Amino acid sequence: MAKRQSQSELPDDGRGPAQKAILFEVTGKERNDKRADDELRMHRMAALSLEEVIRYMRIDHPDFEITGVKVIGVIQVLSSSEHLV
Repeated sequence: MAKRQSQSELPDDGRGPAQKAILFEVTGKERNDKRADDELRMHRMAALSLEEVIRYMRIDHPDFEITGVKVIGVIQVLSSSEHLV
């Protein structure tokens, strides 16, 4: 079946304007020195792998203890900070 010309074609190899990424939901506890109890938090982020999510959380949120990770789905990312460098 032929595609209509108005349909956008997104390459599967990661090239082009859109990139596929996995949408993760990370839950955990944020250590807070000002309060006795830790604060429960949730972060959603798009990444290429779970390793990328863990690396990001360790660098940018060192006081965050991950207690759960859930994959929400696969999404198309039109731009990312990786391409702005």
